[in-house]
Amino acid sequence: MRATFSGLILGAGLWMESPWDTFYPPDLNKTTYISNSSIGTYGGIYKAPTNGPTQGKPYGTYDYCSMPHPRAQEYKLPEPVAGGSVKGKLVYLEYLQRHQRRSPYNILPGGENQPYNCDNVRPYLYAGPAHDNGIQPIPMYAQTYQDPTDPFTPGVNGSCQYPQITIGGIQDGFQHGKDLWSVYGDKLGLIANEPNDRAWFRSSDSALTQASAGAVLRGIWPEYGGALPLHQMVTSVDTVNEGYSCSAVSSTLTKLKATDEWEEHLKVTSELRARLGSMLGATSSDWQSTFDHFSDNFQARLCNGYKLPCSVTNSSACVTEQMSEEVFRAGDWEWNYYWRTNPYVAKYIQVVEGLFIGEIVARLKAVRDGTSALDYVHNFIHDGDIGPVLGSLGIDALRWPGMASNIAFEIWKTNATGSLFSRVLYSGHPVKTVHGELDWVSIDDLIDIMTPYVPTDIKALCG
Repeated sequence: MRATFSGLILGAGLWMESPWDTFYPPDLNKTTYISNSSIGTYGGIYKAPTNGPTQGKPYGTYDYCSMPHPRAQEYKLPEPVAGGSVKGKLVYLEYLQRHQRRSPYNILPGGENQPYNCDNVRPYLYAGPAHDNGIQPIPMYAQTYQDPTDPFTPGVNGSCQYPQITIGGIQDGFQHGKDLWSVYGDKLGLIANEPNDRAWFRSSDSALTQASAGAVLRGIWPEYGGALPLHQMVTSVDTVNEGYSCSAVSSTLTKLKATDEWEEHLKVTSELRARLGSMLGATSSDWQSTFDHFSDNFQARLCNGYKLPCSVTNSSACVTEQMSEEVFRAGDWEWNYYWRTNPYVAKYIQVVEGLFIGEIVARLKAVRDGTSALDYVHNFIHDGDIGPVLGSLGIDALRWPGMASNIAFEIWKTNATGSLFSRVLYSGHPVKTVHGELDWVSIDDLIDIMTPYVPTDIKALCG
């Protein structure tokens, strides 16, 4: 994209001190952020080859295709520990991450002008008994095909499901795991040499998060030969990925989309939406009421080595780079609005993600009270989970959480007093929030920051 780093200068006169500044556009809550074409992508990266692993340059830049994460080359100890004023050790890690890059959810209604190839990925699908002495099944994997006698067409040629982890996503996940080991295993000694009962893994019921878990955990433990439990809730009551039914989710969303701010962002993007709708056959309300679908389609293409789309009936009518940049800026604005600036944000976070936030808070309390049986918890979830958690922390500005975006809750114990302090990293760097930079705050203060977003009675709140 046009607005990328060249030293410390970005785009049209925008000056930044470090790659991390790309995460915090100062005018993200204004619709001028969407309409100002000179911003480009505000330093963000939206391109990656088909094969990975990939990473933005310089490392730490907002990279939608593969977000930066903690790794030994850049990892810095908390300031009091690094400066020597405090001696202590890391005693607990709660790690949240979105799945790795994938094919799109949203196929263009007018059809896709490029095929998607996933023959280089094997999504394994089989079940076996819990004991080794039982029947051991043949490892089976899904192979997508299209029968010539089928009168229905899927709208896109190729061998992918939509969505599906791509080969680049698998390779990114493996590197992600290797990098986590370099910090939390090799450097800090928290993660053990082999999985044990002090580590716990959780995902949504999605194949995307499950496939990501397999790749990432293989990167952490490349020589481990056993199987691992990946905990999932029953889908109908899952506390991530909007699993449980709650009418207040849709009613609150309707309210926050009835504001003058939301209408203003639709007004400034009306011409773009009309052009894209006409070109790509995407005129339904699903495509025109938010930028979710356009963003998803364009992101998945660019992050897996494909080009931006063209009309299937007019090959000269194609989405331009400038059009895609405005789409991505609009997507950023919407995510910041959903989880930071809308007038109903506290309730919206509570009804969508409050129960999961409550689970994190409960585990932090167990660490504080000395009753935790865990050292390392790893959650494989979605952008729709990462966003509200960052909102509950009061992040200064929230761009769309990209592929493999991650939050690390680190708990440190001081040697002298045994006091517990927390640090929260977003994509490898202390998160900037309305409460200040969360680099060294007491565990009680962190719990107090998140607790208002934990509903006391979710059933009553949901109606």
